[in-house]
Amino acid sequence: MSKEKEFFVRDLTIDDEYDTISANASVQEAAKKMKENGIPDLVVLDDNNLYQGVIADFDIVTNMVAEGLSSESKVTELMYTIEPVTKDTTVSDAFTRMRDLDVSVVPVVENDEVIGVATITDCWGFLPEKYEDQKGLIAVANPRFANYSFTILMSVLFLFFGIFAPLIGIVGYLKAPIASQGGFTATYYLFETRGAEFWIRYTDIQGQFGLLWLGLSIYSVIFIVLGLISIYAIFQWAYADYKMIKINRNWQAIGTLVGLLAIIVEWLLFVSFILMDVLRVSSAQIDFGGLLFSIIAVICLLAAVSRDYIFREISTITKEE
Repeated sequence: MSKEKEFFVRDLTIDDEYDTISANASVQEAAKKMKENGIPDLVVLDDNNLYQGVIADFDIVTNMVAEGLSSESKVTELMYTIEPVTKDTTVSDAFTRMRDLDVSVVPVVENDEVIGVATITDCWGFLPEKYEDQKGLIAVANPRFANYSFTILMSVLFLFFGIFAPLIGIVGYLKAPIASQGGFTATYYLFETRGAEFWIRYTDIQGQFGLLWLGLSIYSVIFIVLGLISIYAIFQWAYADYKMIKINRNWQAIGTLVGLLAIIVEWLLFVSFILMDVLRVSSAQIDFGGLLFSIIAVICLLAAVSRDYIFREISTITKEE
């Protein structure tokens, strides 16, 4: 007969390297104590040494600014309240309490006294089968690591196909004949247009549309910066998710939106040059290679942030005789 094995808090390594602070103490006192002891959290106790809540360095940094509180405010104004666990609490319950509040530690009590803290990272490795990730298509032993590695790979591919390829001239955006150059075809890249025997920077183009070409060059710089910001945001999200670190920004959404915006706006600018007859030729057309690379880049970006649907955990069932 099969049966899930349930783990309890007593099966974890209960971290006793923690410290407490009085509920009457100020936020500044809490920050100093964290710095002196090199710890990110303090358990808040009342005058009778009974548990009140937990204050984290993350809460001090973010909430003081958001709520306009001073450093003399009491820790009770910034602490979060989470129901403590005992050694007999299941790991599933402890994990759920932290997950629902989006916090990283929960106090462990015994006879109403705090004896340590349990972390959400420790709980993860002891979760029963019902917490396995079963959404993905490919079964792997460690879906978290697989998801993290897949995100990094897809992000690098996005960076290559969407940013580096047009930057170094592997693909362009438009193609058009240049009558003044003996019928040669020019390919329009990020900062310049090139043909078989010529090369012209957009900043060197003068005349009626000179400012438009200058604006295109300026946005090309912005385009590269946005691409790098997108990669940075996705890396931040992927690493925090892999390490189960609490973050205060939705880096996943930021990375996706910024990356998509960068590519879409760049293409809109080039296509608008055709529609406005800036190229002054009737046979200008989109560079199929550049469009294909951009499509691949978008697919890689969306795959990077949708990786949870790629991998799932291999089901493990403990058999009990």
